Amino acid sequence: MTQKHDNDKALSLLNSNMVTQWIDFMSVRPQSIKTYKNTIRCMFKYFQSKSITRPTRQDIKNWLEYLKSKYKPSTCNLYLSSCKLFFRFLAQENIYPNIADNIKGCKIGHDHKKEALDVDQSRRLIDSINEHTLKAMRDKAIICLMLSAGLRTVEIIRANIEDLRMVDGNVYLYVVGKGRDEKERVLVASQVLENIKTYLKERGVKDGKAPLFASVSSRNFGERLTTASISRLVKLQLIEAGLKNEYLTAHSLRHTCATQALLNGESLANVQMILRHQNISTTMIYAHHIDRTKNKGEQTVADALFD
Repeated sequence: MTQKHDNDKALSLLNSNMVTQWIDFMSVRPQSIKTYKNTIRCMFKYFQSKSITRPTRQDIKNWLEYLKSKYKPSTCNLYLSSCKLFFRFLAQENIYPNIADNIKGCKIGHDHKKEALDVDQSRRLIDSINEHTLKAMRDKAIICLMLSAGLRTVEIIRANIEDLRMVDGNVYLYVVGKGRDEKERVLVASQVLENIKTYLKERGVKDGKAPLFASVSSRNFGERLTTASISRLVKLQLIEAGLKNEYLTAHSLRHTCATQALLNGESLANVQMILRHQNISTTMIYAHHIDRTKNKGEQTVADALFD
């Protein structure tokens, strides 16, 4: 009875108090905190379902196999990454052994798993939005901005009205990028600016500190949107435009921006600046994807062998 009590106490300690200390130790952004907590909660939920009170290295491996049966490789690796950071912290604090050290995650290819839209699909998506409501005006402004400037969902939700500024005759949106503390400016194309102005005029909010794009639901009207709500509204509009495809998501709009920029003659260096990549090797993935799409080598071999 005492042994079971001690085991239960050990798991409870890791599940609550230690998670809080770990998050505080890492000093990460609010959105990252939410992600870390959700991934660790998933791990402990699995342990509890298996009556595991003192997890071992094999338990972590079994959990990873369980994740593989439910999620895509990239999601599995995200969960495993949080797990590794958590147990590394526990080991550093002499609380629990680092049972996740050197456990290998899923192998992922370099090609993007999210597809980009072509020009016709992009136009169909934009034209599918009926601008008769405040929500439609907002959604069109968001989608056009994401398509033309390659913004991430998190950059959309962080932007305030005052972040839209004119500099040297051009209008820029100052955004806080992924993993950044300072704001970076993103050029807002004239066509997109008109959509944003139409939406803001209809919305009628003058406070510069207010979110640039806000909720229109009766429950939280005027409040800041979440990344999940942005992803959902883009996905629903893709479906409305007849572009129902599991590989087309909100992030596909960012891929579309990069792909179209390269296809229309922009240099890798320029596209790196547009997407705000810290390393140009990340940008090169888009060029590789375009080259791979154009490469019909397999068909050449088949023609030689079978014709």
